Amino acid sequence: MAFYSSSVDAPVHVGQPSAPSARSEKFLLFAVGKLNLALPIALVVKILPHGPTHGTGLSATGLVNLENRSVTMVDLYRRFFGVPQPPTAQTKQYFILTKNRSGEEFCLLVNNAPTLLDVLPQQIRQLPDSYRQNDTLQSASHVMLVEEKSEKLTVFLLDPDLLL
Repeated sequence: MAFYSSSVDAPVHVGQPSAPSARSEKFLLFAVGKLNLALPIALVVKILPHGPTHGTGLSATGLVNLENRSVTMVDLYRRFFGVPQPPTAQTKQYFILTKNRSGEEFCLLVNNAPTLLDVLPQQIRQLPDSYRQNDTLQSASHVMLVEEKSEKLTVFLLDPDLLL
């Protein structure tokens, strides 16, 4: 099984049996509601503070003006739960600027600062097709079982090609 890195022709193999000296892979971990989600770090361009978004407000996508260009923004909370993110005074929102295999950059809106996570290949498993077809997490390709701050987490690995 392969998940594609930022290079269009360079698959990153995940979830395969590995030798004892298997190297960990880096992922950007973030929460959306009660879901723990991640992106391969190779697909993350940068993390930016939340700024104004433009659009009708009727869908999970909007438009963000970044530096010298406009990019699509995806509100993951709205995409997965069907409602806008509840306002919170205690958290700061961020944009994760990422890209898909064709190189199109877009932003993901998240409510908390993401963290970097090292994951061994044996901790990553492909999601069953039946789960992906019947859940709102159709944009997740794999699941990772990790320990973060002494807590065991199930983390869904997002496929950027399925987010737009």
